[in-house]
Amino acid sequence: MCKYRMSKKIDKNMYHNMYMKVKGNVFKNKHVLMESIHNTKVEKTREKTLLDQFEARRTKNKASRERKFARREERLAKGPGERPVQLAVAAAATT
Repeated sequence: MCKYRMSKKIDKNMYHNMYMKVKGNVFKNKHVLMESIHNTKVEKTREKTLLDQFEARRTKNKASRERKFARREERLAKGPGERPVQLAVAAAATT
């Protein structure tokens, strides 16, 4: 574990957590410990990618919402000129 920490494969927080588990006799042997370290690193990277995807989705939705409000404001600022014409054309087409 010390070699992993020196080579920066694990950070100090993961080192501390694993060290406490080793002292608590959670791992049967060194192979199980290394397997646990690899699984923890994979889980950590998976969580990071999911958070990045979630953040990207959030910013995309926020930009979409802002564009939608801008279009709505533009329509309202333009005035009610087009709307009655479209209704009159639709009413004439149905009769």
